[in-house]
Amino acid sequence: MFFISLVSGIGFSFILLSNLINYLLKTQTVYIYSFFIGLILASAYLLYQDLENKNFKLTFVLVIGIVISFIFVGLNPIANNHDVFTIFLAGSIAICAMILPGISGSMILLLLSQYDYMIYALHSFNIKDISVFIFGAFVGILGFSKILNYLLKKYKNTTISLLIGVMIGTLRKPTHDIMTHLTMPMYYCIIPAILSFMLILILERILIKRAI
Repeated sequence: MFFISLVSGIGFSFILLSNLINYLLKTQTVYIYSFFIGLILASAYLLYQDLENKNFKLTFVLVIGIVISFIFVGLNPIANNHDVFTIFLAGSIAICAMILPGISGSMILLLLSQYDYMIYALHSFNIKDISVFIFGAFVGILGFSKILNYLLKKYKNTTISLLIGVMIGTLRKPTHDIMTHLTMPMYYCIIPAILSFMLILILERILIKRAI
């Protein structure tokens, strides 16, 4: 039931917003990627605040996460590939990210250079690609949930530190895209990042108050 609710919510938001996002990615590229940077930084900040017993070991793991993700984003071996296997893989990884604390599935698709493509697939009702993506998500969440549960129970702080590092390192992708499309003073693209950062902090406070 959790999986059905999760996928239904994701599917509904994609269908509802795919046209808007597809338009914004084409016409407001710099602002959209700047907005993503703010979301990622805010998520990393909140995760770091929740870390217990911050020490050198956790800092080292965090740095390792930054280095690994920074290098991977630069290589991005599937950047221009949109075959069935790649879409299946993207679906399975993205859904796993959605059950990881602080990491967005959209961010993962963005890093795999599949975000624009899948938005267009939804926009054009490409049933084959959508079906493959959903099947990949189903397989991914069934296979990864037990592993994640084990890691968070046995090595919670280490796992969270690695995730924070991965999130920071992956900022290479949206930063590169901003610099590629930048035709305005740099400070213009800082504003959406600040707004999205503050939005996440405000939503976090609201959720905490409701939980209490």
